[in-house]
Amino acid sequence: MLTIADLRKSLNPNLDAKRKSRFEVAFRSLVYQDDYCRYHYEQFHKQHQLHLDAMGGKLVDDEILNPQYFRIAFEANCFAFFRSLHALIESVPYLLNLLIEVNKDSESRFITWKTFENGPLSKKYNNGVSEIRVLLTSNSYKELEHIANVSKHRRIVRIDSGMFSPKQNPRFCEDDFDMQFRSYEIHDLMETIYDDLHPQIINTIKSFLH
Repeated sequence: MLTIADLRKSLNPNLDAKRKSRFEVAFRSLVYQDDYCRYHYEQFHKQHQLHLDAMGGKLVDDEILNPQYFRIAFEANCFAFFRSLHALIESVPYLLNLLIEVNKDSESRFITWKTFENGPLSKKYNNGVSEIRVLLTSNSYKELEHIANVSKHRRIVRIDSGMFSPKQNPRFCEDDFDMQFRSYEIHDLMETIYDDLHPQIINTIKSFLH
């Protein structure tokens, strides 16, 4: 558990009012992104089941009967989940920089994880740097980054709805990725990646507190 009060105790005292306000908003943004992940996770499963029901002709009295409508809905929520989680994680360097101010230009687009790995305060915050390296080298981070980058900047990864598979679990098309994943079942990826990275992010932020 991590609260804004925990971070305020370690906040750089030299921040002006504007940057203090940005710090508060940045923390709230992490909470919102986490809420978005939970919403998209629920909607993904709900809309996928409606797609299967529509394909099986079980939505007789419903207003929308077209299976393609629900396919679009569950696919959109699938990609939104991974992008929201990726956005949450990649916004942490911005928050950390406001907290300890490695780069005095708090709005610089060059504030990344490397700002802390290779920055002038890396020795002072060596525990934090170690946490960052654990995060960035984890399978879950690499898989999340690949899903987010490919689907956002290159192509929409094809999804097998699982309609004709024994468990009816939707899967990513393996050929649409350029790296080997531990699993291609979307439910497994959502849960594994979130459960791995969420506590890692909290630990990483905590490691920069004093």
